[in-house]
Amino acid sequence: MAAWDPEPDYFHHWIRDAAMALRAWPEAAAAAGPPERRWWEEALADHLRFSLALCDPGRRGPGANPIAGTTRPDHRRFLRPASELRALRGAAWLEEPRFAADGGPDVERWGRPQDDGPALRASACLRLAEERPEVAGADLDRLVSRDLAHLVRVAGRPCIGPWEDGPERRVGFTLIAQWDALERGARRNAELGRPADAAACAGAAARVMGLIEGTADPREPAWRESVEAPPGRVDAGTVLAILHAGRTEGPLGLGAPRTLGTVAALERRFARWPVSRPGAAAMGRWPGDDFAGGNPWYPVTLGLAELHYRIGTPAAVAKAEAWMALVEAVAPEGDDLPEQFDRETGEPRSCLGLTWSAAAFLGAAAARRAAGLA
Repeated sequence: MAAWDPEPDYFHHWIRDAAMALRAWPEAAAAAGPPERRWWEEALADHLRFSLALCDPGRRGPGANPIAGTTRPDHRRFLRPASELRALRGAAWLEEPRFAADGGPDVERWGRPQDDGPALRASACLRLAEERPEVAGADLDRLVSRDLAHLVRVAGRPCIGPWEDGPERRVGFTLIAQWDALERGARRNAELGRPADAAACAGAAARVMGLIEGTADPREPAWRESVEAPPGRVDAGTVLAILHAGRTEGPLGLGAPRTLGTVAALERRFARWPVSRPGAAAMGRWPGDDFAGGNPWYPVTLGLAELHYRIGTPAAVAKAEAWMALVEAVAPEGDDLPEQFDRETGEPRSCLGLTWSAAAFLGAAAARRAAGLA
């Protein structure tokens, strides 16, 4: 952990990835026996407290980069400037994409700001409150209120996208995550008798939906990667955001024409990878991605399987089954799922144990059972 040797250093608490794991919490808790279920409930309570502490507006960043003195001169360019760390206070904590595992601020240069984490976290918490009201308490309400207030301020602005790459732009993944959280937040605040907060969320959600509509590709029934992207530039993140929003109707529905058109556009580009199978292209992030050599991703391939299980038609379920068979064929022995698998051999690539991959597998397995498969 925490060393590029050659795996990337993923020993951090990513707000986005933690939200993906939180989305899988009900499935994990439901599958556990009574003693293990208590552990999951305590883990959820810990997560909510930890998250509140991370974005405490009264918290102050350090006056200097704590590892500057022990970093080799030729690596200091990777360190975060002291001025940036000193500026961490108030709402700035909600723009942090990741933290050290102990909750300390990230001391490396990274793509900031990122606005998908608070949105995904708010949505996951709101879904928990709907599905498992017994776990919704004061901490969950405080965290959601803080995240939603931040989203009302920043939703729709250009920022760094989910794959950590620049430049700042209005990325479909982030916009859809924000719209979902704000729309859910408007309903929740209305139910709780908070009309001003409900109106603020509804207004911001409408503004963001206008930007999402601006990502419609003029040449094919698909969503472009961002408002700024040229026609034909598609990204799997858009489909994952639609999956996490979980709508069954409307332009962002799981089976809506542009959802399926975006999947089809991605499939056409990835079907030629040697590890792909007939009817089950090994799915990467976007055409031309070259991170770690450019390979299929477990969270993407599993996410698309979950999407098709949830669509539920015979053809969609058959496609989902083909993707799950591909994952079963390439997944390594043991409990960990990597981030990627080699596009030619299927061997693990990049991070060898990714939480997002595990959460994506739980989501796909739950959707498979919901589709009536053992």
